[in-house]
Amino acid sequence: MTAARFSTRFHALPGPVRSGIWMSISAVTYVVSIAIGRYMAPDIEVFQIAFLRNAFAVMFMMPWLINVGMGAMRTNQLGRHIVRGFMSSTNVTLLFAAVALIPIADMSAIGFLQPVIAAAVAGFVLGEVVTRHRWLAIAAGFAGALIVIRPGFAEFNLGIAFALGSALAGALVSIMIKTLVRTDPPDTIAAWLFVTQTLILLIPTIIVWNNPTPEQWGLFAVIGFMSVILQRTYNRGVQAADMSIAMPFNFTRLIWAAILGWLVFAELPDIWTWIGGTIIFAASVWLTQLGRSGR
Repeated sequence: MTAARFSTRFHALPGPVRSGIWMSISAVTYVVSIAIGRYMAPDIEVFQIAFLRNAFAVMFMMPWLINVGMGAMRTNQLGRHIVRGFMSSTNVTLLFAAVALIPIADMSAIGFLQPVIAAAVAGFVLGEVVTRHRWLAIAAGFAGALIVIRPGFAEFNLGIAFALGSALAGALVSIMIKTLVRTDPPDTIAAWLFVTQTLILLIPTIIVWNNPTPEQWGLFAVIGFMSVILQRTYNRGVQAADMSIAMPFNFTRLIWAAILGWLVFAELPDIWTWIGGTIIFAASVWLTQLGRSGR
């Protein structure tokens, strides 16, 4: 089957089916990315990991840019792209700092807090109306996080603080994306993300630079490629169907993280990670459905 015929058949599929495929691919690439970051963290500073991840991502975006032309980078929201770049740089740096200290399954579970935090922030900062049902969903999400973290019962780990900071930064990014997608295509948003993050992370990377080994250069190429696939598939996943349909497929992140953590790092998530992650995820899906119904 030629690529053109495959593309035609794929786009003929119902939106929910295409969304499920895109989001499932996105979930796998997310887990592979943070697993590689965890593997390299003992030898490479997180700023350098985040920088080279984006630098390689820019390289992998170049064929698309050459094909469509520089006009694809045209935007009327350059300022928002730059601010989003700073927020995303904080998000990804804290993410890699977190997975250096905690299991990747725990990071995946806490990462589900992003839409929950975004809903709460939108109420306080943007003045959006947050109904009683939404506050209940937000409270449920934070309750799930407490189950994962278990403050007072589990030993405090700086990685948890980094994970929560990453979720907060990611929530702010998701709020900004709401405005970006109104005028800019998904690939344009992804391209500006990698370009701005590369420039923002350049100076701190120079300060902490450590020459990678040939194996590490190869892993950086893989993580850059995975990041491009992650961004482009996620954006397509949420475009192909309503978020209430797309989001459940995102939950497979926790499953893949558990499998990869067990195979590569001999990490087995405890029952509290599964329970808390499930509650957080259910809360985020509930919030999505409430937003769709206007409740």
